[in-house]
Amino acid sequence: MFVLRGTVVTMRSGGEVLEQGAVYVGDDGLIAAVTPLDAVPAGFENAPRLVAGGLIYPGLIDLHNHLMYNSLPLWTEPSRTVPWTSHNQWGRAPTYSEQISQPARLLGAAAGRALLRYVETRAIVGGTTSIQGNPRGAVPPDNDLIRNVDSEKLGTRDDFIRVSTLVADSKEALAPYAAAVQQGRGFIAHSAEGSDPKLRKEFQLLDEVGVVTPQLVAIHGGALTAADFARMKAGRSSLVWSPFSNYWLYGATADVATAKAAGVRLCIGSDWAPSGTRNVLWELKVADIWNKAQPSPVFTDEELVQLATSNPGEALSGVWPHPLGRIERGALADLIVVRRDHADVHRNLIAATEADVRLVVVGGRARYGLRSLMKVVAPAATAISVGRLSRSIDYGDPTVTWKSVLSELEEIRKNPSAASARAAATFAALAAADETGFAAAVAGDGPMDTDGSFVLLPDMPAPELDSELRRRGPSAATPPPVTIPPYEPLTTGSAWFDAVDANPFHDGLLSGLRGYIT
Repeated sequence: MFVLRGTVVTMRSGGEVLEQGAVYVGDDGLIAAVTPLDAVPAGFENAPRLVAGGLIYPGLIDLHNHLMYNSLPLWTEPSRTVPWTSHNQWGRAPTYSEQISQPARLLGAAAGRALLRYVETRAIVGGTTSIQGNPRGAVPPDNDLIRNVDSEKLGTRDDFIRVSTLVADSKEALAPYAAAVQQGRGFIAHSAEGSDPKLRKEFQLLDEVGVVTPQLVAIHGGALTAADFARMKAGRSSLVWSPFSNYWLYGATADVATAKAAGVRLCIGSDWAPSGTRNVLWELKVADIWNKAQPSPVFTDEELVQLATSNPGEALSGVWPHPLGRIERGALADLIVVRRDHADVHRNLIAATEADVRLVVVGGRARYGLRSLMKVVAPAATAISVGRLSRSIDYGDPTVTWKSVLSELEEIRKNPSAASARAAATFAALAAADETGFAAAVAGDGPMDTDGSFVLLPDMPAPELDSELRRRGPSAATPPPVTIPPYEPLTTGSAWFDAVDANPFHDGLLSGLRGYIT
């Protein structure tokens, strides 16, 4: 337990900001009190007290991602001269398999644990404390570094949320999800991603099977109309907006102005590295740029911050046993401290970059931050360089460091043939141990018992795998040696901005992101 003192941006209804507040973090991973709103709880007399030296916010929640692909650079298809119109198109592009699917598959099969630690590190340096988009395959330990929304157990044995990444296109395919929703489970589903009006049928199918309920979190919704948003509001469902990825691939994004006017709860997600931002802190900036480009702003600064805090917190609190996304007594102690450069507390977060993140607390445990803060409450944390910054990080295992994570991944990049051979041996052992379950998992039809092997499987289109499975069966799951691109840095910088500028689909809108680096 410890006490974090400073200006507390609660993100509670009413927008309380406590200029001289304190957050009491309990050993149970929950917030025990927030003063001066609550009485000082007993038992904290000798607890360490940290002066935040910045603004204390709820941890950021990235409610749409695909973690397995987040070591890869931004991707464009050279042969494509006009934006795509549907999510069904770009997975068949000539360079997609070679540049996205196959490298991710090899990394996930040969170094799944290191890959997951790498991408979670990339998220946490931007203040993310919960992220959606777990790869299929091995399930990470609960609260390993940050919360994995898809598999988070919160100290229980419950499976709170079901996820459909590749769109289920029939009532039969959606039946298991509908049954889970009827049992009170959450359901996160991609729906209507793209600009083609025909994609509305995907959402209409969700409605037909009865899952447009408070438990539904629909991702993208690019083709949805006012009528669809009215139905979503009636069902009290949520919509996750990923504006960067939408503009990058489709040159357009969801009609969030109409969705907001209809009263739909809106959240935000950074999608994945091939067509997304580094972390959700940068996705907030995309939303800010979009907002400023409208004839009249759709969101206030406070409402923009709600997209990554209280709004997704409300969506998850409907199925999780503890609230999150707000700083209040009884909520999950997921907190970030951000340096103050702006008088307005909400504009301060929108404008912040990785350099401004001073501390990240997940489940009451300090996981990342300034060494001066971490040494008090996380003495076992190890050093990490984030661009030109010196920070500390706690992976929960003293043998794991940022250098060891990079070293394991770099070994695969330098010798993909050896990595493929190791993956083949692992997959053969898994298939021998559970042939039926292994085949179903590889085909995307069920979970996989990895028997101690931390193997990650793709949750996005893998055209080369699909064709090989039809021809050779599950033995084709082993990824072949393939060129792995250099790993992306943790911070957002000039090389990434240059890549953004080179894509014409967004008509220059996303180039405004460079202006947030001063």
